[in-house]
Amino acid sequence: VTPAWLKVGQEISAAGGRGKIERGHKLIVQLTPTVSAKKGIPVFVKNLDATLMASQGLFELPPVMIYGEDITHIVTEKGIAYLCRCGSSEERRAAIRAVAGRTPVGEEEIDSETEALRKKRAVAYPEDLNIQPERASRDVLSAKNMQDLVDISGKLYRPPLKFL
Repeated sequence: VTPAWLKVGQEISAAGGRGKIERGHKLIVQLTPTVSAKKGIPVFVKNLDATLMASQGLFELPPVMIYGEDITHIVTEKGIAYLCRCGSSEERRAAIRAVAGRTPVGEEEIDSETEALRKKRAVAYPEDLNIQPERASRDVLSAKNMQDLVDISGKLYRPPLKFL
């Protein structure tokens, strides 16, 4: 049992996401730009290509690696969506819209929803975390590379070898 595992479990329970028995939850954090740097393609889209491929009969089920309801946090250049703190699927969608930037999904952001989620601490922007983007650089990062992340986690984080 790690403190982070237990805390996420408590946050999900507090948000009304499951029953009263205390338990932890694995953190599944998606780190992504809002738009692909290489191809300039929005990362946040209304419909996955995987769903279309399955509907065309190319796959029995959509080839999805990580399902949205399993993700606990999304981190983009715009901010962090703490999905584990959201009490409903609609709140989760609003939190995603809040960090999706200039994408088809982000363009549907509703300011009043985002403000409510920021007050609830289900969405955080740099200024909410006392981060000054203009001063941000790799020099101030706690982890400079993947091996540092492994070491900081006490070897709990085990990335694929190709990333080390």
